[in-house]
Amino acid sequence: MGNEVNNKEKLSIPVMIFSIVGIVLIVLGFMLCKNNNFRLQVISSDGIVSGIQTSTDADGNIVNKVITINYRAGKSDYSATLNGTNLDLKMGDRYTLYYDFFEPSSVSDRRSGYYGYIAFILGLIMVLKNFPRFVRIVKDNYL
Repeated sequence: MGNEVNNKEKLSIPVMIFSIVGIVLIVLGFMLCKNNNFRLQVISSDGIVSGIQTSTDADGNIVNKVITINYRAGKSDYSATLNGTNLDLKMGDRYTLYYDFFEPSSVSDRRSGYYGYIAFILGLIMVLKNFPRFVRIVKDNYL
């Protein structure tokens, strides 16, 4: 009688890839944000190196270095240990640490942690742009 209109969404590999990558970025971003959630309330403090322990291999090369740093957070004194062979510190040197305002014993040697938010936002953009089309493709072609 008449021409049948086919509203079936065609298979589009780029849409499917961008949707899957977006979902992975959202999950990865969420995991990174959860692990680095204290980065929003960080405060810097100057610490003083109070101990250095080194481990060497058979040739005398330094394999591992554990540095103990004493620092003051609020009105209390704390001690932190940092692992790193690339830190060239000596006893009595000053070193800047970053600690959580609500949990001063949670400390890091650098202020970072925005990677999780960036990954989460990029993944959210990719999913919002492509996911409705991705669902239509899967529904029309595979279900």
